[in-house]
Amino acid sequence: MYLTDLKLQNFRSYPQESIKLDPNVNLIVGPNGSGKTNILESIFFLGSGKSFRSSSLSQLIHWDQPYTSVCGQVSTNNNIVELEAQLIKSPLKSSLNRKFLIDGVLKTRPKYLGTLKTVIFEPEDIRLITGSPTRRRDFLDSIFTSTEWRYAQSLSQYHRALKHRNELLDLIRVGSATKPELFYWDQSLVKNASVIESYRQSFIRSVNQFFQNHSHSEIKSFSIVYHPSIVSVSTLEQNFQSELSSGFTSSGPHRSDYSINCTIFSTSDPNLAFWGSRGQQRLAVLALRLGQINYLEDTYQQPPILLLDDIFSELDPQHRYLVTEICRKYQTIFTSAEVETSQLLPQANLIKLPTA
Repeated sequence: MYLTDLKLQNFRSYPQESIKLDPNVNLIVGPNGSGKTNILESIFFLGSGKSFRSSSLSQLIHWDQPYTSVCGQVSTNNNIVELEAQLIKSPLKSSLNRKFLIDGVLKTRPKYLGTLKTVIFEPEDIRLITGSPTRRRDFLDSIFTSTEWRYAQSLSQYHRALKHRNELLDLIRVGSATKPELFYWDQSLVKNASVIESYRQSFIRSVNQFFQNHSHSEIKSFSIVYHPSIVSVSTLEQNFQSELSSGFTSSGPHRSDYSINCTIFSTSDPNLAFWGSRGQQRLAVLALRLGQINYLEDTYQQPPILLLDDIFSELDPQHRYLVTEICRKYQTIFTSAEVETSQLLPQANLIKLPTA
């Protein structure tokens, strides 16, 4: 699978733009503020209907325009498929409607999701090691909400049940509701948590296997240790009094976390967040993304498109070489503010952007 043509209308800084892409390596070069990352974001939006940069989809629409559209031609198994993702402002209320089309035919999101799979590398990925548990959970969720409708649906229903359950706990505490009213939301919480944890743990098993089999000795020393927060009917019953006092559900996937460990550390807690150098942490993030690529390819028998946002500025020469070697197998789209980056990618299709 690879993207051959990309057309933007009213997307971020682009009123209108057409870009031709090479099936192998592409390098988008331009000064900061010229819209390089916007192009990567548009490809991510085309595949998922989401942004990897902002939780507010309205920011994707160019200035005061009523809609945005990203259209792409995808070559897969010697066939050309035209995909289109639209974001339209509702004229009557402050909401947005998403539309997805394949070859001009309107599709539901479940039918559209997964037709174009992408993996994004960005400098902020270092926070997957050093950042908050929320950041790490968001990473896991992003893998599946962009490819698996069942996961996306379960995650949405889980958060809805969590919100209502927490609100009910507050009402029960002040005598405005009774404990039996929790039953429906407890059942929904447990059922959807099971789906979420099943996908997450399947991914982590796959990545750990990938690390173990890797030829790079340092990547071979990494492992992901998952720390699930299990929610069940019995744990909810057991924690009822403490949760009634706090007004907060204390167990479930919204509390799960993971760490990336390294066997070369002789310590009882070999977490890279505590003991790893900046270079080791960057390599671990790169390895995690490689594991994601491997998982998607193994699961769907289809290579994803790699989107790398200014990645070379974060890597030393050895790891830059590792990245360029990886790119030989996939369609890859790099961005860089430095024209000199083209020396690392001599075969790349060069796309130069003017100053914004």
